[in-house]
Formats: sequence, structure tokens, C-alpha cells
Amino acid sequence: MRPFRAMAAVEFVTLLVLLANLATLHLPVVSSLGGPVHGCAYLFVVVATLRNPAATRATKAMAWLPGVGGLLVVRQLAVA
Repeated sequence: MRPFRAMAAVEFVTLLVLLANLATLHLPVVSSLGGPVHGCAYLFVVVATLRNPAATRATKAMAWLPGVGGLLVVRQLAVA
């Protein structure tokens, strides 16, 4: 659960960095570094959720939400 929690946080933080970069300076180096990191974290969260036997159908659907999906899934799995 610990790597999953870390990847959910990385996914959320990289989305915030990418959006802040888009709204302010739009530096290409931030986009070229942050984009792939965000994408890898997003895919990790989705695949880890789909492979988790404790995840319900609603939890698996939440994982597909970019940015906040990982945080929602961590919260849902911690309650269960």
C-alpha cells in the first residue's frame, strides 16, 4: 500500500506542477519532464488498482480520474 500511496501523491503533485507551468511561464523543460512522470504515475495507479482484489467496481472507476483518482482510491482502500 505504501508504493501505491506514494504514486498517488506523485500523480497529484505532477499534475499541479504541469497546470501551474501552463498558467504561468510554460517552460518546455518542465513540460518535458513533468509530463512523462505524471503519465507513469497515472498508469501505475490505474494498473495497481485494477489488479487489487480488494478494489470494488466503483474504486476501479475512480482510478481512471486523472490527478485525483489515485488519492480517491487510496482513501477508498484505506476505509475498506
